Amino acid sequence: YNLCILFTFFIMSKSIHYESIPRQIERLGITQKEAAKLLGMSLSGFTARIASDKPITHWMIYGLSHYLQRTKPRKRKDAKKT
Repeated sequence: YNLCILFTFFIMSKSIHYESIPRQIERLGITQKEAAKLLGMSLSGFTARIASDKPITHWMIYGLSHYLQRTKPRKRKDAKKT
């Protein structure tokens, strides 16, 4: 438990900054409206957060990108038949 807290603190102390949050959302293959819905926000609230350019917004997009990567189905390699 303590190791988990220490690890979380270490990760959160790093700086995450995307050059363009809208472009990062586009790279994820979703719209800003879909991103806002996934994050539990209204579209207007989400665009206001993007405009504010605060570090927490960058962390939200970072977390969203990792969430979306984990939920994508992985391609299976077919086993070679001998």
